[in-house]
Amino acid sequence: MFCKKAGTFAVVVISLMIGYSCERTDYELLDPESAGKWTLYTTADGLPGNEVSDIQLDRRNNLWCSFPGYGTASYDYSTWTLYRTATTPLLNDYVNCLAEASDGGIIFGTADGLSVLSENNVWSSYYEPATTLYINTIKVASNGWIWVGTQDQGLYVNDGSGYTKVPIDSYKTVNTIEEGVQDNMFIGTDSGIIRWDGIAYSHITMADGLPDNKVTAMHFDREERLWVGTDAGKSVSWIDRSGIHDLNLMTGTANILVRDIWEDRKGDIWFATSGNGIIRYDGVIPDSFKEYNGFFENKVNCISEDKDGNLWFGLFSKGLVKYTLPIDMK
Repeated sequence: MFCKKAGTFAVVVISLMIGYSCERTDYELLDPESAGKWTLYTTADGLPGNEVSDIQLDRRNNLWCSFPGYGTASYDYSTWTLYRTATTPLLNDYVNCLAEASDGGIIFGTADGLSVLSENNVWSSYYEPATTLYINTIKVASNGWIWVGTQDQGLYVNDGSGYTKVPIDSYKTVNTIEEGVQDNMFIGTDSGIIRWDGIAYSHITMADGLPDNKVTAMHFDREERLWVGTDAGKSVSWIDRSGIHDLNLMTGTANILVRDIWEDRKGDIWFATSGNGIIRYDGVIPDSFKEYNGFFENKVNCISEDKDGNLWFGLFSKGLVKYTLPIDMK
C-alpha cells in the first residue's frame, strides 16, 4: 500500500496546508449561570470508573467515554448507559479509545482489538487470534476509511473492504492519527510523524525540528496548523507551510508529556498533560490549571467537546470534568 518517496521535509511542510477560511460559530449557552464553571463527575455520579481514557461525541449528541478496565459508557446528559464484556460482545473491558464510523456506529479500541456497536445496536469485532492487537488510537477519515494505530503491531487501515496491516518498517507503535487537507493523513509514532498523501509517505522527526520523536498527540486547528505534542519534549510544536514552530508551555519542568490537544469554540488551544494538568494557550500566553491552583488532578488523559460547546476532560484517576466556557467570545 505504501511506497517510499524521495523528497525533503521542506516539500512536506509546504504541501502540508492549503489555507481556507472557516466561519466561527458562536454557541449560545443553554445555562448562562454555569458559564466559566468546572463540574466533576465520578463513580458516585454513575461513571463505571474514575480513569477516563477517551471521549467521543456521536451524531445523536450522546457523549461516549472509555474507562480502562471498566468498559465504556454513553451519556445523554441525564443517564449513563454502561457497556461491559459481562453483558455485551465487547472484546475487552480495557477500552483505550473511541471513534464514530461514517455510518454512525461507535468503534471501541480495546486491549484485544476493535469492537463496533452499530446505530441498530448490532455488535461486530476485528481481532487477530495469533496476535494481540492493543489499540492506541482510531481515526475515521472524511472518506470513511478507518485508520487504527496499535501498540507494537503498527498501523491498520480499513478502506471499506476490511482491515489491512500497513507494512511500514521501524514504525510499530502508533499513538495518534490526524487528517489534514486533501485527505493527507498524519500518523504519530514512537519514531516521529509519518505523512501519507494517498500515494507515498514521508517522515517528520527531531531532525526536522520536532521536540521529540515520540509523538503522543496531534490536532489540526481552524487555521490548519498541525499541533504536535510529544512524550519528552521541552515544548509543543505547530506546523504550517513555513515550517515547524516551538511553543514553550512554561510549566517549569524540563519535559512535557502531552496526552491530547483540542481547540475550543473560542479558538484557544488546550493541552492535556501527564503531570502538568491542563494548559490553555490563547494565542498570547499559556495558562495552567493544576492541583496547586484548584484543578482536580495533574494527570489528564483526554479532551473533547459536547453539542453546546462545553469542554470535557478525562482524568487519570479522579473522574470526568466538564467546563462551561465563559460567555465572552473572541
